[in-house]
Amino acid sequence: MLRGERVLLRAMARDDLAVLYRLHEDVDTAVLTEVDPWVPETLEQRLSRYDDRSPDPANVRFTVVSLADGQVLGSCIVWGIDSFNRNAHLGISLLPQARGRGHGLDALRVMCDYAFRIRGLHRLGLETLATNTAMITTAEKAGFRREGVRRDHAWVMGSFVDELLFGLLAAEFS
Repeated sequence: MLRGERVLLRAMARDDLAVLYRLHEDVDTAVLTEVDPWVPETLEQRLSRYDDRSPDPANVRFTVVSLADGQVLGSCIVWGIDSFNRNAHLGISLLPQARGRGHGLDALRVMCDYAFRIRGLHRLGLETLATNTAMITTAEKAGFRREGVRRDHAWVMGSFVDELLFGLLAAEFS
């Protein structure tokens, strides 16, 4: 388990899926955080997919838990881990009641610590939609630098949206 000031990141457990399923049910949020198009999926289908998964060292998923009350707040991932080039990407999705309270920033910092100190990575990337002001602010507060824009990169709810690219090097992380 990885501890921050507000959150704990731990391995995702099957029991977490019932709470995290609410992220999938919120279509407006799901289309902003998922790479694949949103499709309806029952909790039972999600549980079955979870049961059939294999461990993947290149994609490390965590459940975000409140240190204050032990409630599940969301999930996060260090994905696309490239051990040769020593880089990876970060992603996070919080339940609506957990947003705007500093949990995302704390989780992002804990993921960076995991990636740099424990996994020995050199560079982290973070991609987000240009319309996701909360993630942009959080990334910048965590020390990420804006590195570029993929124009009209994502199809979101009927229109194309730019995707912003952020990066952070191990030497820049404090």
